[in-house]
Amino acid sequence: MKAWWRSVLAGAVAYLLFLLVAAPAAKVWPLFQSQLQNIRLADIEGSLWSGKAAQLDVPPLQLKDVRWRFRPFGLFVGRAVFNVRGQLQAQRIRAKVGATFLGRPYLSDLRGRISANDLFYWLGLKQVQLGGQLDFHIDDVEWSESGLPAMAGTAWWSLARIVSPVELALGNAQLETQIGDALTQGKLQTSGGALLVQADVELKADGAYRFDADIQKKADLPQAVEKFLSTFADYKDGNYRLEWADKL
Repeated sequence: MKAWWRSVLAGAVAYLLFLLVAAPAAKVWPLFQSQLQNIRLADIEGSLWSGKAAQLDVPPLQLKDVRWRFRPFGLFVGRAVFNVRGQLQAQRIRAKVGATFLGRPYLSDLRGRISANDLFYWLGLKQVQLGGQLDFHIDDVEWSESGLPAMAGTAWWSLARIVSPVELALGNAQLETQIGDALTQGKLQTSGGALLVQADVELKADGAYRFDADIQKKADLPQAVEKFLSTFADYKDGNYRLEWADKL
């Protein structure tokens, strides 16, 4: 009898879920709007299973031509997950997005390209102007109760350069990160620029970061950069050792 009731209950849940994901997305979305107050969708078409929206606002980001498709196999590991793709600043971006049955957000396999300067702008670092493009592949994101999430993945910064407050060419840079103790830990290295950098980086949920780097000078540097290194870094055998900590 118990096994029979389990089968009936599982069938009922599966049927209700089918009705939900097959319903028109424009009718279902208002049911979630009160819990997702910072997220806005415009011109919704299709169903929760497969649909699209002209625009998705997740401040400070704004995505255009957003499309999604439900991934039913995520239910077997306790998640409601969608394949989502769209355009961010005219560049294509895609990810697996959703939530666990406990209500925690889920994000993985995030891939795309953005301007390096746009990233700093969204982080509130408007006093620094950057050049070059940032390609990224974020494998996993671990969300914090409050503050910044921890991320594991790789980012490539091509034609990397600082435009302001000083002009400095960095060549190409690569950052590989992993999640450890609820924070982001990673290794940064550059090549082909005025400075050769190899660094360990760390970012906590509250925005506190650490940057420990070995730096080699490969070309003439702006006077402000020379002064910064001579003031804050230790120099030995042609290399600078810089240990820097601050908060975003």
